[in-house]
Amino acid sequence: MLPWIRESCETAEIMIQRLKDEALETEEARERAAQIIHHWAETVAKLGALPKAPFAVDFDSGSDFFCWEYPEQDLFYRHGYDEHERARCRIEETP
Repeated sequence: MLPWIRESCETAEIMIQRLKDEALETEEARERAAQIIHHWAETVAKLGALPKAPFAVDFDSGSDFFCWEYPEQDLFYRHGYDEHERARCRIEETP
């Protein structure tokens, strides 16, 4: 699932960057960017992951969350259910 999510993030980021490159700082451009992110989040949720901030995803491990942020290449971090992603710790450092 992660390779697809990474590709989806890259595609959405490119689409949003095009809006910025075209200097479309209009309400229409902001709405389009919001639609792109919303579509990305819906798709991630349908795959069974939890979309967080744009291009950040949590995967329920059964005891906590594995967490991933674009453009990380793999799952390197985790955090507890009651913790924010700022509490991320490397997987190998988890007791």
